[in-house]
Amino acid sequence: MDFREPVDEMNRTLRHLHVQTLITIAVTWIMLNASWQHSLVQAQENRSNQQSGLNVQIETIEGDTQSGQLQQLSGSKVEVGLSGDNALSLELTELASIQLDTIARTSPPTRVSLAGGSVIAAAVASMETESLLIRSVGQPELSVPIKTVRSVRFRAASPGTDPTWMGLIEEPQRRDRLVIRREGDSLDAIEGTILGITRESVSFDLGGNVVEAPLPKLEGVIFSNTPGDRPQKSIRVNDQWGSEWLADSVAWDSKTNALTFSLESNLSHSIPMSQVMSLQFSGGILYLSEAEVARSSASVAVNRLVGDDLASTWFGAEPMEKNVVTQFQSEHVVRIPEGYQQLVAAVRIADEVDEFTPVVVSVLLDDQVVWTKELTDREPIGFALPMENHRQVTLRTSLPETETNSDSDLGNSLGHRVEWLGARLLK
Repeated sequence: MDFREPVDEMNRTLRHLHVQTLITIAVTWIMLNASWQHSLVQAQENRSNQQSGLNVQIETIEGDTQSGQLQQLSGSKVEVGLSGDNALSLELTELASIQLDTIARTSPPTRVSLAGGSVIAAAVASMETESLLIRSVGQPELSVPIKTVRSVRFRAASPGTDPTWMGLIEEPQRRDRLVIRREGDSLDAIEGTILGITRESVSFDLGGNVVEAPLPKLEGVIFSNTPGDRPQKSIRVNDQWGSEWLADSVAWDSKTNALTFSLESNLSHSIPMSQVMSLQFSGGILYLSEAEVARSSASVAVNRLVGDDLASTWFGAEPMEKNVVTQFQSEHVVRIPEGYQQLVAAVRIADEVDEFTPVVVSVLLDDQVVWTKELTDREPIGFALPMENHRQVTLRTSLPETETNSDSDLGNSLGHRVEWLGARLLK
């Protein structure tokens, strides 16, 4: 019997197994080495961050700026390392902003607006029972009570639909709304109760008839929480995805390199510091109902009838919580403090006006008209305007140019009221 063939076969098998073992060992070593190198680099970066901090530029409320490396941000103060061994320590109440070297990213389309003023760019937002789950890119999930949610917009902002959408979310309402996108960029709001939100549809109770509305057909949903209950927040955190987080407090953990901030209803959220673009302090929101009034005047016809003083008293603008109510054919002028960058509001004919003629509403910045619209029904129209370096905002109501001169027609001046909903300046 010839044993050479089985022996040769066994040797070939052993050699094959030996090669496989060597390959396995080599691959394992390469993977372990790569993992070790990654851990080493990460540890070095963490040590570097802890030693040197993050590059930031701070601006005080007096306009002074300093650049350095963030060493501490928590409680009520910030510490920044300057050149050499110098350091700067400031109370947060002394700051206007902190800017970081972060690159803006393409924002996901979905926007979740909270009652506290936060606007969150979300990859996905889903609702079950009384909570909304928000998933943002590269951030921990955030679950918020429905009572703190104002709206969820599924589509990206666009000039064709923004005025109507902004008008709808500023308008107080008693019931939830399902906002449908029609042809020609028109929006149709239907009242009912929002039961749930998934990736595909919104479950909506329409007078006892539950429908599953597909997301591609919708602009968004608006909850019945009223904007008048919006609390004031002192800190605005802007991240690279386009979110604006309004918070009561912030804290930076240098070990995890994460920024944690408090939101409404005892909620807190953390995001990587590498996603933070800026922090803005000193309020951040000023409602026109609370701003310093430079001038409030009625029409010439009213002035001639009752005199300038009585016209200003009887027919001047009225602050009503977060809104401003102006009379037909009037101007309301407020002063803009430094640092504010945007004016946001919605405008409509007041509900208590039974009959009215069309009215033109205009916004002027330093006596220059920057936005105008003719109101022919009660539907609110929203807008957002950049402030740049302007120092005065004027809210004007007047007759359309096609109408006759109204100086002698008090019927077109009395009894007409225009509501500027949620009119506010943002930093």
